[in-house]
Amino acid sequence: MRGLIVGMLAACLIACAAPGVVCAEAGQDLIEQTATGKINWTTGWVRATGVGVPPPNVGGVQARAMAERAAFAVALRNLLETVKGIRVDSKTLVENYMVSSDVIKTQVSGFVKAAQVDKDKTVMQPDGTVELTVKAPLWGAESLIAPMMSAKGVEPRELGAEPDEGNGSTGLIIDARGLGVLPACFPEVLDENGAVLYGPDTVDRLAAEKDGAAKYITAPKDANLSSLERAYVIRPVQFVAGPASVVPREGRRPLRIKGLNKTGVLKANILISHDDAEKIKGDPHIGGALRRSRVTIVTDPLIGGTQGRLEDGDLFAGMRP
Repeated sequence: MRGLIVGMLAACLIACAAPGVVCAEAGQDLIEQTATGKINWTTGWVRATGVGVPPPNVGGVQARAMAERAAFAVALRNLLETVKGIRVDSKTLVENYMVSSDVIKTQVSGFVKAAQVDKDKTVMQPDGTVELTVKAPLWGAESLIAPMMSAKGVEPRELGAEPDEGNGSTGLIIDARGLGVLPACFPEVLDENGAVLYGPDTVDRLAAEKDGAAKYITAPKDANLSSLERAYVIRPVQFVAGPASVVPREGRRPLRIKGLNKTGVLKANILISHDDAEKIKGDPHIGGALRRSRVTIVTDPLIGGTQGRLEDGDLFAGMRP
């Protein structure tokens, strides 16, 4: 029996390296817990929970329906408060844009009202109290990032050709562990002179709207990022349409650099060394990858109230195709 298990494990490890098998990155989801909700900066979701109590002297189906409506209203109110506190960049919160622009305020309000009920997280207590969770996307179709695009001056850009097979950097991994960097919708990467190497002025609008301007993950301080995208958790064998699904966001040949410091009032921008800046400037292939938002930022598991963990204890949370 032991030999069979060892053989199966070896087969899984071999299969994990094969095209068409979905595996998960070693990095964990970066989840920011706030007083009113939580933000998953890895998968791009905002969630909030509300509790509704059935009114007295009402029972049965009607009582539950009324408790659910009350919980939904509270959850939406909490979601709005959570959304207001999201960092758009290193100096501005969503709330700042809502105050200065009636158009953005209307769009954000509509975004919150369109939130989905997460039915898997709905809890019904014996006394009829209902705990209900709503969720809304940070990026993607009809997401929070959409109304911020014009305000940030994010424009469609010429993407250029993909790097040739085996040549050029396919993306960028920034090791920001130990810096206290906080996640934002539009972080900037700057050299030591303050020149912007990556940010809203360099990323393509459609790419940022689809996948976000950057992907955040967390990793232990002693994790070796040179093998990060090759460290996988095994999913029960499941073949998919093609090899594209197993390619990490930053591609198979990312340029890996170490951040020097955080910058900006909200600690969301990353300063890099002159030498690393020259690596980016001197790579004729990485420009297209940056325009395609193929940037991954690795942070500490815990940064000033921001939690890095697999959401809700889901061992396979990182396996989303």
